[in-house]
Amino acid sequence: MKYTGIVVMMATLYAIIFNASPFIGIPEEIIFTMFVFSPFVLIYMVYVVLKYGKPSGHTFEERWYDDIEPQ
Repeated sequence: MKYTGIVVMMATLYAIIFNASPFIGIPEEIIFTMFVFSPFVLIYMVYVVLKYGKPSGHTFEERWYDDIEPQ
């Protein structure tokens, strides 16, 4: 489902902006607010992936790493 990909990309973008924020001149109050909300962003991303993600069709014994299909 495309919804999980969007949520993962948005959470990753949030993390990148949070990590770069001291270097691009974002005020400390906003950085602190982003720090406070970051666990909720992560928990929501995990929830969406677990709830709507597509499970693998392989077992751990068949394929211990199942991120990319073999060619």
